[in-house]
Amino acid sequence: MADSADIAYDNEQFSMSIRLKNRIRNRLPETGFCYNCGEPVKTGLFCDGDCREDYEKRERFGKINTDNV
Repeated sequence: MADSADIAYDNEQFSMSIRLKNRIRNRLPETGFCYNCGEPVKTGLFCDGDCREDYEKRERFGKINTDNV
């Protein structure tokens, strides 16, 4: 039999899954150029994984800095 802690945990997990499904994700459109370095790309948003990681780090850093202002 589940106690109140188990029930609370299950409710929190359910709530989290709903929030994750309903979150708004900003999707970048494909422009034909890497969003990090500007090099032409045939498909996708970045020319390689390193550029993607650099772009994501800059985005996170910028979001952190604007949240602190």
